[in-house]
Amino acid sequence: MKKRFTIWSATLVLGFFACTSLLTGCIEEQHPGTYYSFSGHSIASRLESRSEDFSEFITVLKRAGVWSELDTYGYHTCFAPYNSAIEDFLKERGELYNTVYNSVNDLPKAVCDTLAWTHLVDITCFVGEMQEGMFPKVNMNDRYLMLSFDSVARYSTGSDTAYALRRCINKFSHIVERDDTCENGVIHTLDKCIDFTGDYVYDLIDDNPNTSLFAWALKVTGFEDSRAKVNLNQYYDDEYKIGFDSTGSASRVKLHASSREYQLLYWEKRKTCFTIFVETDDLFREHEIYDTLGLINFAKATYDPVYPESSGITDFRNPSNSLNRFIAYHILPFGAGHDNFNTRKDVITLFNNGITDPEDYFATLAPSSLMRISTDYKTREVYINRRGSEGNGSTVFKEGKIPGIRILNASEMGDVKQIATNGMIHYIDNILVYDDIVRNDILDRRLRIDCGTMSPDFITSGARGAYPYEGSGKRSIGFKDPANFHSFNADYRIHLRPVDDDTFTYEGDAVDIEGLFDMYVKLPPVPHDGTWQLRQSFRALENYCGIVQYYIAKVAPGEEITNEMWEPLGLPLDLRVTLDDPNAGGWISDSDLEGQSEDDPQEAIDALDKSMKNRGWMKGPDSQTVAGSNKGQTHREQNHMGRRIISTEYMYANMEYYLRFKQLLDKNDAQFCFDYMEFVPKSVYDNYEDKH
Repeated sequence: MKKRFTIWSATLVLGFFACTSLLTGCIEEQHPGTYYSFSGHSIASRLESRSEDFSEFITVLKRAGVWSELDTYGYHTCFAPYNSAIEDFLKERGELYNTVYNSVNDLPKAVCDTLAWTHLVDITCFVGEMQEGMFPKVNMNDRYLMLSFDSVARYSTGSDTAYALRRCINKFSHIVERDDTCENGVIHTLDKCIDFTGDYVYDLIDDNPNTSLFAWALKVTGFEDSRAKVNLNQYYDDEYKIGFDSTGSASRVKLHASSREYQLLYWEKRKTCFTIFVETDDLFREHEIYDTLGLINFAKATYDPVYPESSGITDFRNPSNSLNRFIAYHILPFGAGHDNFNTRKDVITLFNNGITDPEDYFATLAPSSLMRISTDYKTREVYINRRGSEGNGSTVFKEGKIPGIRILNASEMGDVKQIATNGMIHYIDNILVYDDIVRNDILDRRLRIDCGTMSPDFITSGARGAYPYEGSGKRSIGFKDPANFHSFNADYRIHLRPVDDDTFTYEGDAVDIEGLFDMYVKLPPVPHDGTWQLRQSFRALENYCGIVQYYIAKVAPGEEITNEMWEPLGLPLDLRVTLDDPNAGGWISDSDLEGQSEDDPQEAIDALDKSMKNRGWMKGPDSQTVAGSNKGQTHREQNHMGRRIISTEYMYANMEYYLRFKQLLDKNDAQFCFDYMEFVPKSVYDNYEDKH
């Protein structure tokens, strides 16, 4: 029996559960007139001026109590279904529930409310400016919206057929008229109501006839079982509570991050979401996997050589079982669209092409496993575990490319429902595994891990890569006990700083921690045993930052952390002192160093890099530039940005590691910019990858 989320009884959620879109124009959402002329109408008056098209939808909005809001100042996106679309909705719903709805007045109030909220977003977005992908914010029903493209035959003349580009919302609702700009937002008209049935992510796979084998594997491995600790029928965390005065527009909490003031709004409800990469039955058949036994044997042949100690485990629900590992490695514990894995497109353009592809690393549901997702800088195609021409960060890299697994975009998936209440699915173009080639070859590289990926809450909430403006002020999304983070006290504020036009941080945003904090985070696993160097990004500001002491704990899976396990990592780090201080690296710009040797301008640069590294310091990478007034300069050229080597030690792939950071300065508003970390294997850090 299917387990569907009961949407009809849901209350209105105005939280910040969002998946950040990679559109170019939505940062201008508060100023729609920049690109479009005003109609002189509010959204409400514009709909009323076309009552012959929208009278039923107007009734829906009035019954839901949102009509007056659409007639006043604000920022809104309204997807307006034609009367014919509402009529189709009433007919389909009547057939589903064996009743007759002659008009929207016959609908239960809760259904009418949900229908209205599903078609409204409380920011203004122009789909004419959007590329395919997720909207930058969920709708007022707290659900994902995705824009995809389709081609439709417009007319035929003899043997010639003309095609037009059609924009679709969640695949099946087509935008007929777009970007009708009003004084308080924009209207897009639809030929079909946006679906709001309460499917869970498992249902999307189980209902699809071309993913029957994958659905079977999800079921037998226990991920569909609501009684399991981690299951695909989860959504809200009922134990997560936060006061209303800390959420939404009621919040007046102010804080500073890098000298900028933000309005801190806390994530209202913790949601559990999933992203699942799915092989179709057709793809399995291409690899001669035709039935359940074939899939079981494939999983054993793949994982038994990697984990021989688990080869005898036949219980599919055991995380060490080969089929369980195979399926779990396909699941990420957060919701993300095709274009949301590697920050926003406007931030991707800040990467230096040829040095590195934009990349991120994610722990999957498989035990001690890591996944690299990268975006091809030129084609914008997204890959899992690809090794491109940029290599592994080492100057001596001479190996060939490994194509990896490409994630299909929404258009390539066709008429397949992707969006669920608690996540989404993506088709892939090859079979995804975590074998020795991935662990010891592809992931034997410098792993630059954006700290905004270290908690599923940061991604599912939409805080990662978020736009900075809401109304007239900058806003930042705060968290109470985000997943994977733990605190020894309550005297802290943790939030994800949004991307703005003057960003100096890796991938645009950053985790900022403020106060007298003493907390720790579970680190992503290393892909293989060996000596690894751990580095922490360094961001210094004299008047705002504090002094931080790092500790590390090494724990066997399932073992409790005790106070005796914490090992200090070097001396405390003073974040008030920039890198050009002789006691903090002795940074000198490359341009100043080039003139010190006529024969070899690089000699002085390399000598300083080596000297700094021997003392545990590194300049920032040259693989990403900054924005704003210093646009075009790399992170390497900023004396307040760099990297601190905090540990070099032997690490094990099957161990769990926790990093603790403690504020030592007695200053309640002292800041710590937890931007990114680097895990670097000996094979790479011994081969001069300092600059990239």
